[in-house]
Amino acid sequence: MEIGLSLPSRRAAVLDRALAWKLALGGLFVVSIVARTWAGWQHVTPFYFPDESTYASLSRSLAAGHLPSVRGHVAHFPSLLEPLLTAPAWWFGSLETGYRITQAIGAFAISTTALLVWWGARRLGAQRGPALAAAALAVAIPDVGYGGWVLSEPFAYPLFVGAVVAGAASLARPTRSTQVLFVTFALATAFARLQLVVLIPAYFVAALLLGRLRAQRATAIALVVGGALFGVAVAGFYGTSRLGTFSAAEVGRTALVLALAGGWIVVPAGLLGLVGAWLQPVNPEQRAFAAFAATAGGGVLVEAVLYGDTSLVHERYAFYVLPLLFLGFAMHASRGWPWLRVHALLAVTMLLVASSVTLAGWSTAHSLLLLALVRLQQLTGSAGAAGVTVALVAGLCSLGSMLFAWRRWTAAVALCGLVFCVAASVLVTSFDARNSRAMRSLYLPAGANWISGPATIVLGSAARPDVFQQLFWNRNAKTLALLPGVAVPDTFTAQGTGVNKGGRLAGLTGRVVLDESGSAFVPREPVRMAGSWLEARTPALGAELDGRYGDGWLGRSATARLFGGSIAFTIVAPETMHVTVGKTVVPLTAHKPVRLTLAGCGRLPVRFSKFGWAGRRIVSARSTFPSWSPGGCGAPSVTVG
Repeated sequence: MEIGLSLPSRRAAVLDRALAWKLALGGLFVVSIVARTWAGWQHVTPFYFPDESTYASLSRSLAAGHLPSVRGHVAHFPSLLEPLLTAPAWWFGSLETGYRITQAIGAFAISTTALLVWWGARRLGAQRGPALAAAALAVAIPDVGYGGWVLSEPFAYPLFVGAVVAGAASLARPTRSTQVLFVTFALATAFARLQLVVLIPAYFVAALLLGRLRAQRATAIALVVGGALFGVAVAGFYGTSRLGTFSAAEVGRTALVLALAGGWIVVPAGLLGLVGAWLQPVNPEQRAFAAFAATAGGGVLVEAVLYGDTSLVHERYAFYVLPLLFLGFAMHASRGWPWLRVHALLAVTMLLVASSVTLAGWSTAHSLLLLALVRLQQLTGSAGAAGVTVALVAGLCSLGSMLFAWRRWTAAVALCGLVFCVAASVLVTSFDARNSRAMRSLYLPAGANWISGPATIVLGSAARPDVFQQLFWNRNAKTLALLPGVAVPDTFTAQGTGVNKGGRLAGLTGRVVLDESGSAFVPREPVRMAGSWLEARTPALGAELDGRYGDGWLGRSATARLFGGSIAFTIVAPETMHVTVGKTVVPLTAHKPVRLTLAGCGRLPVRFSKFGWAGRRIVSARSTFPSWSPGGCGAPSVTVG
């Protein structure tokens, strides 16, 4: 039966196949969005990086129609793409809703990497099957989990891929359209994450390698101007930062973790694909891509091991190179798997590395792959068992790599790599879900947005994750003040304060939230306690009990500073001892509460006759939090009972 317009059967079959591949790519995109949104929603609170609090503050200030600011101070923060694109999320109701929408936006953005990798693979001459495999790998790696966090990575990751592919096209065929496309991608990538401004010098080095530097005049003008602006921003914001010392060992550690995060089995083919694109290019874009991928990827890797603490594995700053490796894999597979002996040699080398290097003890601070290893340790019961499991799986992948390459089974290699990456992503999500729930329960016992009015956070000895939780989850945490000797927890300004002779926090007015984790600051007008934080209506204190921890333990000795009136609290000792307060000796019976009242003005030393250890702290007895009552300002006195 015929209807209207008909197509020749061969052409119809070609169109059907093309449509099937597009549907497969679209399905991959949708699955990635759904999976990464769900995984992101398991990350119930940000606590790994202070960046999450910074980006949220910038985004909320923009959503409110203000200049980008952090804690009320205008921030000259150069990487504003994420705050700009996620600002609308904070228009919808509560902080919880805004956080979830932000996570969904990030999951959508980072999933677009699949589309850009497909586009790049097809431009580079890869067949549809390997191109789809590369796209799937690009969104399966564990680092795509950053899509559910309030960071710049969800936007910088796909933009970096697009910039390298567009740059290869501009280097191969420097027309106005290709150059404009590359400049747009490059500047947007740097606007998303300053680290990736390395694309600009990498592009010119690649042009020099290709002998096409003169053809890039228009691009050079735009990039130099844009790069200069970003350079000024970098100097202003990161001017006090110091670079570490280059270490080949650190490069090796980071490269090993990246190889595992990238699926391991595809690494030999990915490397050979990039080499083949340079030595035997199928089209001009391949050779240009090989040059630009090498300079840009090398620049990112060097930056990652130089910036900050060089003793850590900086997978977070280097995982941008993995999609370039996957594109190399797609090109190598599309060539029909040449150079089998070299491939086998690379696979054997990786097999030896997997069997001889242990990852146990490596810091997980900037590596999701190592977080997956921690979760594996929890499941297997020991670091040794987890290490053996990883080495065994990596070794089997290396052996499989040689077999599948010899048989030219592209699908088998891609499937093994995908299974490896998905398994690592599942382990990361499992660990993060458990850890973030525990952190939220620990640091936010009163729930989100518990501060009842605009307030200043007064920071003492609280851990950085704790203070960032309060800043992130409380709209009323407007400013930050630091007690003497306390360092600023981030790169933004904070005012100093201290307790003056009259018992007030110097320089502060209005509502305050006191950090009670290292000393008990007893306010005259308390409002609400939440863990080791206490909200007060004013910065006026009735007393300060130095040496009392946030969990109630008292150190071996303490000092009570009294500013008038009286404070009362109950002490419970774990064993029989006595405590001397001023000149008053108070006997304490094990587990029997004793109530003390300290009154007047002045100082009273407190010293216990016995002490022990609670973790790394010297402790003696526990006490309730002191309550203040108004009264006179006579000589300090002690009342028992």
